[in-house]
Amino acid sequence: MAVQKLFFIYVSKHNEWQEREKTDWDYVYSMARFFHWWIRRLFNIDFNLQADILPVVPGKLFDRMSVAYLMRDHKERGSNVYHFYLAYFKPFWTDCVTEGYSADNFGMVEWKRPDNACVDSMRSKYFADVNCPKVSHLISHEVLRTKGNKRKEYFEAVHDLWNRHLHEGLPYLYYNERFTEVSKNTTYKYVTLDIKRLRSIL
Repeated sequence: MAVQKLFFIYVSKHNEWQEREKTDWDYVYSMARFFHWWIRRLFNIDFNLQADILPVVPGKLFDRMSVAYLMRDHKERGSNVYHFYLAYFKPFWTDCVTEGYSADNFGMVEWKRPDNACVDSMRSKYFADVNCPKVSHLISHEVLRTKGNKRKEYFEAVHDLWNRHLHEGLPYLYYNERFTEVSKNTTYKYVTLDIKRLRSIL
């Protein structure tokens, strides 16, 4: 069996990537390492991990940044690799409620950022609270697919869990920088769905 690869790609406008590398990249890279561990621990899949920044030059009318643009990039890089894009835009259309999009070996989510004046510690908390749960949601779709679950089964299960977190008060799971599960009331760095509640399809 071929080694499965997970490649996180942080997407930035060409004239912003150096500034974003200074403010966002340390967190993005540490988050990529966390999700590599998270997938191995909860799903028993050990991806070969990569992470990089993709500076893009805004194109003409028919080559503007979009899911289609990222899908072309995905295919050019190799469609057998699971590429997960952290983008500066939300998809025009999606059947997922996360401001993201997923397909076979492909995921993308709008990477939201706080005000530039935000201090580093609060920036990390913002990324954890706002972006991490969505990343865990979309990764869960793809990993459950690769484990042989039918789309209707895993898609509805993950979305039901997401709604329980958002609307029924089900707590997320919180982890510190050592990937240890902690209380929301302590210092944490990563936040995920409580995917263990889907044990029947893990």
